[in-house]
Parts: sequence; C-alpha cells; structure tokens
Amino acid sequence: MALLAVAVIVAVAQLLGALAERWGQPRVIGEIVGGIALGPSLLGWLAPGVEQTLFAPPVLGKIDLMGQLGLVLFMFLVGVELNPKLLQGRLPLASRITLVGVLLPLVLGVGLAMVLEQWQPQLLGGDNRLDSALFMGTAMAITAFPVLARILQGRGLLRQPLGAIALSAAAIDDVLGWTLLAAVVALNRSGSALAAVPLLLAAALWCGLLLLATAPLRRLLERRRRAGRALGPLLQTLIFTGALVSAVITDMLGVHLIFGAFLWGVAMPRDEDLHEWLELRLEAVVLRLLLPLFFAISGLHTRIGSLNSPRLWLAALLVLLVAVIGKFSGTWLMARLSGVPQREAQALGWLMNTRGLTELVVLNVGLDLGVLSEELFTMGVLMALVTTAMTGPLLERSGYPRTRACNAFGAATTSGPEPS
Repeated sequence: MALLAVAVIVAVAQLLGALAERWGQPRVIGEIVGGIALGPSLLGWLAPGVEQTLFAPPVLGKIDLMGQLGLVLFMFLVGVELNPKLLQGRLPLASRITLVGVLLPLVLGVGLAMVLEQWQPQLLGGDNRLDSALFMGTAMAITAFPVLARILQGRGLLRQPLGAIALSAAAIDDVLGWTLLAAVVALNRSGSALAAVPLLLAAALWCGLLLLATAPLRRLLERRRRAGRALGPLLQTLIFTGALVSAVITDMLGVHLIFGAFLWGVAMPRDEDLHEWLELRLEAVVLRLLLPLFFAISGLHTRIGSLNSPRLWLAALLVLLVAVIGKFSGTWLMARLSGVPQREAQALGWLMNTRGLTELVVLNVGLDLGVLSEELFTMGVLMALVTTAMTGPLLERSGYPRTRACNAFGAATTSGPEPS
C-alpha cells in the first residue's frame, strides 16, 4: 500500500505541477495543491474511505520518513545556491532593503499573534505565547529564495539590475529567516530565552566547525574541477552523507534538522559546475519524488474544512493581509528611500513577497513544535499559495512579462511555459 500511495502522490503532484507551469505559475504551486487535494480538504471529503486506506498510519510513517529525506536534501540545495558573489557591490543596498523587509513583517506578525491570542486564542498552540508570537513574526518575514530565483529566470531578469538586487536581498533574507527560525526553535525546545542561548551557541559552534572541517573537501572539489575530472562514487557519497549527518547533529543540538542540511550546503564550494552537477543528479529524485511526499504530509495537516466559521475566515484574511502588507511595504519603502525607481521598487516588493515551499517548511516546523494549531497552519498554507501565485501576475502588470520556462532548479528550457 505504501508504494501505491507514493505512486499516487507523485502522479498527482507532477500533473498539477505541469498544469501550474502551463498557466504561468511556479511548478511548486501545483505540487502543493496536489498535496492538499490528497488530504482531508478534498479526497477525504469526497472519498474518506479511500483516503483512510491510502494513508493509513503505517503508510504515513513511511511517507513521512521519505518526505523528511527530501526536505533535508532540498535544504542542502538551498544552501548550495546561496552565493556570496551575489552581494558584490550590492551589499549596502540589499542589506537596507532586507533589514526593513524583514523587520516590518516580523513586528506585524508578532502583533498579529497578540491580536489572535485575545480574539481567537485556540489558534495558537503551546503554553509559551512568546515563542508562538515570534514564530508568527518569522513566518511573515520569510521569502522563498529558490522560487524567487525561478521567477526571475523565467522572465530573463537574472542578469538585469532588478534581478541582481532581488537575489542579493533574498539571499540575506534567507540567512536572517533561518537564523530567526533557529532561535525560535531553540526557545521553544528549551522553554526560556536564557536556556535557549546554549543551544544557539552550540549551533553556531557547529557552523564554525563545519566551515573549517570541510575546507579540505572544498579544495579537493575545486582541484578536480580545474582538472576536468568527474566526481567519483566516494565523493558523491561523502557529499550526500554529510548533509544527512549535519542534519542529525543540529537536530540533536536542539535546533532542527533543516539547519544542519542548510549549513552543509553553504559549506560547499561556490562552484557553478558543482551546482549544475548536483542539480542534474538531484532534480529527479528530490523535486519529482521526495518533495511531493513532503507536500502530501503537509496536505494531510491542511484542513480547509476546519475554517468553518466567518471569524476563522476573517482570521485567514487577516493573516494574508499582514503577510502581504508587511513584506511588500517594507521592501518597497526602503527601496524607494534608497533611490530605486518606482517600477523596480514595486517589482522588488512583489518578488520578496513570494513564500512558496520555504513557507511550507516553516509552517511544518511550527506545527511539529506545537506553536500552531491545524487551523492556523491551514491559514498559513493558503497564505503561502496566494502570495506565491500573485507574484507572476503582479510582475506582468509592472512590465516584467514571462519570457521562458525553467526546470525545477532554474535551468532555462524552450520558450513558452512547457512543463519540465
């Protein structure tokens, strides 16, 4: 039954992902919708017996394990894609834009959590309202760096000034977002801000050790690249095993496994050939097989039917408005104050408002920690879908049309929104 469930998940995710691309949307939109469709929001509503049989508890355990593996490898690739060269000559401008673009939605998110605590207290989980509020702020502040890069690629903007600034700001946003999330996870697991400090120091120490310990590996990979030699089986095994081990270590340190995988990716050499090799090897396995399983698990937690009152739908609308207003306004305002023209500043605001899969990762962490109820998790998933789906049309209105399709990791394909 587990293999049948995997086959159904992959087929639905790829079908809806291809349809999303044909409609000019990022593929991840269709894949997330596929996960939701297989959960109680659609399949469980239309055929509850089929859903309960297909996703029985023993099957879910196996799917969850494979989904976690896909998440770890995806976070490793996110770390690999972060390139310090993006910031050359753009660090002051990108830092200013990102700082306000993170701070404003963070503050608004914390304020939203306080409002919900008084108005709809059942939406926030756990006993510590501080970590729930900080988590809401972090969820509002995050930007999906990988999806943003795909959108820029699809509009031929990667080598344009707008694309350079957007990627630089998103890279800084990514680092700040994951750092904030690590702090919130440490706070939740330790129970107090003071007790969270040793966990964060241990994670920082692991980060430093990782950068030092992988220096010989980086030199070896660079020498092989210059010599034109391919990566052997042992090196391939070392790269992928390292991501898993690093994930386990950060999880044991009390942070979260996604940070270890992300740090291992950051520790890899900034080499385009290596990046291309990893993308080609991992795209089919991670993006086409394992991540859809993560989407399915997320979809099973997404219960649109649980938003069964006008007050809950009003809360969902409030979550969406705070997310959009905070991210767009903070980015647009600082861009304009920094001398960026109106058209580019507006496009930057919409680009930084993209959440995508990154938001789904954050929401799942919050659900696992117990700081989010299933209703608030559902609202967050809907917010991630809407903010990602609206980016393309709003860029079109700003004068940045779609020019070509991309594969899942951003490599250009033929013209027109054909599925990769």
